[in-house]
Amino acid sequence: MSTPPLSAISQSLLELRDDSGRLLHNISTRQGVLHGALQSFNAAGQTVQRAAYQNGMRHGLSEYYDGSRLQMQQQFVKGLAQGPAKLFDAAGNLAAEMNYVAGQLEGESRYYAQGRLVRTANYRGGKLHGVVEDFGLDGALLQRTSYQANALHGPTLRYWPNGQVMQRVDYDLGLMQGAVRQFDQAGKALGEPGPTLVKRFEQLLRGQP
Repeated sequence: MSTPPLSAISQSLLELRDDSGRLLHNISTRQGVLHGALQSFNAAGQTVQRAAYQNGMRHGLSEYYDGSRLQMQQQFVKGLAQGPAKLFDAAGNLAAEMNYVAGQLEGESRYYAQGRLVRTANYRGGKLHGVVEDFGLDGALLQRTSYQANALHGPTLRYWPNGQVMQRVDYDLGLMQGAVRQFDQAGKALGEPGPTLVKRFEQLLRGQP
C-alpha cells in the first residue's frame, strides 16, 4: 500500500453545519489551522463573508456581504489590515475609501454620499492628523478643519456658498484660541457678538462701562 502524499494529510476542506444541517462555513485548513479560503453563509444560504487565511491569520482579501450586496472589501497581511479598504452603501455606491498600515488608518480617507465626495480626512497612526474637508453634494467646500493626533489644531473654517470664509475658529491641541470670527459673503469681518447678560452683569460689578 502506497503512502498518501503529505498534502493529502495536511490539507483539508471542511463544511461546518449547525444542528439542523444548515451550512455555516466552508473552510480550508492546513495542519489544523485556517489556511486558504473561508466562506460564511446566512440563514438563506447567501454568502456573508469571503476571506483568505494564512497560518490561522487573515492574509489577503476579505469581503463582507449583506445578502447579494457587497458591503466592504479589505486587505490583510498576517492578521492586520494593510492597504486599501472600500465601503459600499445600500445602493451599491462607493461610500468610503480608506488605507491601513499595520491595522490602523493611515494617509487620506475619502467618504461619499450618493456617489459624491463629501469628506476627505487625513490620518496618522489611526488618529486624525492633518486637514479634514467637508463638501456639499454640489461639490462646494463647506468646512476645512485641522487636526493633530485627534485634537483640533489650527484654523477651523466654514464657508459661504460663494467660497468666502463665513467663520474662523483657531485651536491649539483642542483648546480654542481667541474669539470666533464671523465674515459676510463679501469677506468683510462682522462685529463680535455683545456680552451675555451674565457677562454684562459681571462687567457692571467691576465698574466697567
